[in-house]
Amino acid sequence: MIGRFFVFALFNLCSFFIIGYVSGQVEEQLLNKLVCIQHEECGPCLSAAGHCRWCADPYYSSIAPRCNDDESLVATGCGQGMIERPVKPVWEVAENHSLQDMLPDSHEAVVQIQPQKIRLSLKPRETRKIKFSYRPAKNYPLDLYYLMDLTWSMKDDKETLVSLRDDLPSLLKNLTDNFRIGFGAFAEKPIMPFISVDPRRLANPCTVEEEACEATYSYKHHLTLTNQVNEFIEKVNSSSVTANLDNAEAQLDALVQAITCAKEIGWSPHSRKIVILLSDGLFHTAGDGKLGGASLKSDEQCHLDENGYYSEAAVYDYPSIAQIYRLLDKYKVNVIFAVTENVKDHYDSLHNLLSDFTYVAKLESDSSNILKLVKMGYEDIVSVVNFEDDSSSGPIKVTYFTDCGVKGGSLIEAKRCTGVGYGMTLNFEAHVSLESCPEYKMSHQTITISESQLGQDSLTLDVEIQCGCKCQSDEQKDLVLTCPRNSHLVCGVCQCNKGWSGPYCNCTIEDENASAELQAQCREPNVTRALACSGAGDCVCGRCQCDRGSSGRYCQCKQCEISRENGVECGGIERGVCVCGQCECVEGWSGEACECTAETDTCVAPTSNEICSGHGDCVCGRCQCSSANEGGTVYSGRFCETCATCENPLCVNAEPCVLCHLDSNCTDICTIGNINYTVSERLDEETSNNDDTSCILRHEEGGLECDYRYTYRAAIKSTVAMEIVIRAKFCSQPTSAKIMTTSLIIMACVVAAGLIFIFFIKCAQVVSDRRAYAKFLQEAQESRKNMQELNPLYKSPISEFKLPESYPRDRHDL
Repeated sequence: MIGRFFVFALFNLCSFFIIGYVSGQVEEQLLNKLVCIQHEECGPCLSAAGHCRWCADPYYSSIAPRCNDDESLVATGCGQGMIERPVKPVWEVAENHSLQDMLPDSHEAVVQIQPQKIRLSLKPRETRKIKFSYRPAKNYPLDLYYLMDLTWSMKDDKETLVSLRDDLPSLLKNLTDNFRIGFGAFAEKPIMPFISVDPRRLANPCTVEEEACEATYSYKHHLTLTNQVNEFIEKVNSSSVTANLDNAEAQLDALVQAITCAKEIGWSPHSRKIVILLSDGLFHTAGDGKLGGASLKSDEQCHLDENGYYSEAAVYDYPSIAQIYRLLDKYKVNVIFAVTENVKDHYDSLHNLLSDFTYVAKLESDSSNILKLVKMGYEDIVSVVNFEDDSSSGPIKVTYFTDCGVKGGSLIEAKRCTGVGYGMTLNFEAHVSLESCPEYKMSHQTITISESQLGQDSLTLDVEIQCGCKCQSDEQKDLVLTCPRNSHLVCGVCQCNKGWSGPYCNCTIEDENASAELQAQCREPNVTRALACSGAGDCVCGRCQCDRGSSGRYCQCKQCEISRENGVECGGIERGVCVCGQCECVEGWSGEACECTAETDTCVAPTSNEICSGHGDCVCGRCQCSSANEGGTVYSGRFCETCATCENPLCVNAEPCVLCHLDSNCTDICTIGNINYTVSERLDEETSNNDDTSCILRHEEGGLECDYRYTYRAAIKSTVAMEIVIRAKFCSQPTSAKIMTTSLIIMACVVAAGLIFIFFIKCAQVVSDRRAYAKFLQEAQESRKNMQELNPLYKSPISEFKLPESYPRDRHDL
């Protein structure tokens, strides 16, 4: 009896699991079908999910959905030859030349970015990762153009530049072996009120200085780029100063001409272009020229006459800052503003607007430090690598991740790196994404990724946007199926021409669209009191135009969850698809936005083989540490590897590399076992990432005990890498030294207190004696005033004697 009961219970239990499994399979199949059948055009159908197919047979039954999976379409009578399937993905590296430094005889052989061209395809909600490398080439050509303020106040600066004829070549040789140098000058627009219109001063603006100089000009090109430094010095020496009335000059006018006159200046297509602008005055900008009648907006074109003068200075206004920025970006020119201290703040403000292409340095009053400024500015410019692209012209989005040349370092989201030196190889990863189809048709977009300051080397992405269909049935000429007026046959169905809508393509947006018949086509069937377009859109010619965040034939579906990780609906096509407001995840992913992976590699620490160090569970690719029982140990960290009373194994393993870095005995990468550590110091950076865990290391330095607080960011086990950042340093003396120091301090304090006490007593005694003495003197003075009355003991030193009256005076007198 008991055996029968056990068998019966086991049978029921198995039946329960089988029914649950079957019902789950049925629900999944229904969702897979639902994601397809709601689409009525080929493009949206194939873009909905990887298993969706489209029947392009013009004679296919109008009752059955044309968008479905393979089996369903064949079962409903669609021939295999008429089923449209997603186009095969495209991935091809078309050009892949190795990185190459500058060769002595060829500028064309320089390769700074690898690969150079890739062909690929993108589907909606798909992201492709493209890896490329960048290495600055050694001895890359340098075109340096001196643009000098030659107004009267800069006369001594010109003479200083001439005196550097011997030092200038050696400086440029230290920067690069391939250099060319040119020279131009600027002053002011030769129009009132910027200059005097007196005939004498027009011919010689320096009349008030009682010297002769050249008539005022806006810009003059003196010397085309050359590698002959002596020729440069001669041109500077032979140039003449001029003068104007105000303290602002035509720097921006001259800068536009120096940038745009590529043929006259001699800019090379393969070079780093730098303009060093020397001035001690302010600059005019757009609008100032209208005061003198130069009312036309700067046309950003070259206007040099046969003598090298800017010929249209009196016609075109000064350029705006925005125009300067566009020209610097277009022609890939950098500017070093070498200016005097009194106007440096003015140029600092300009630099803030042109920070990608400019550098500001303080110029001595006589330009004696000009060579130092050239070196500093050049090194600052070449040490920055910043990538840009032209993807904004299309629907594709590009984000960048890089290690900025740190060997073995983890990739961070950035496209700008600083502190780059020659020989450093920077690894980049471009994430190319297509969030949605702008329109459902096959199209191409070409994206150029280039370094913003050079632009000569680039990575070209030829992207095929797979948003439409190429149906063979459209090319058949013997079809008897005809479409209504204002429509055409597309992939087996009649689609209305642009501007027309409705079941018979006889309705335009301008028509009355409130008829009961058209409104009824916008209401979801079998729903009581259904609103047109579910209240989430507008009914136009019998079709719903859904508001943002809603979708579906009747706008009945809400938008699916957006993944926080990549900002794409349902995590992208690789993770799941949106089925009427609900994410249907592919195998290996779960969660509301398909953000949870089933893989556990991200939960295994580099120094361990256990998931979450055996102290937690891996949920959505991250460790959730087990909560402690009463009195138990609480673990924390990305891998649940540390607690308040235990030793952190990652800190212990990282200590030798931190010590090695502090003692300057190791390279950029420290390897222990199979783990690569990168150590850096950011003592002024207090914030850290949530994934960073803090450690403390005590290290003796110069007789002091220093506590270093550093954080580590452990990568997943598959990459076997850790990034360590030293964020704080606190040094103090050792314990024995502290005791001795404390004792000495206490003794010194006691002695000092005794001395201070004795000092105060002595001071009090002196004050008391002085008061008593003062009182004595006062009393003595008062006694002298009334000696007899005040002091009965006083005896006068004067004695008086009288002779008796009876004494014969006459006798004695004789």
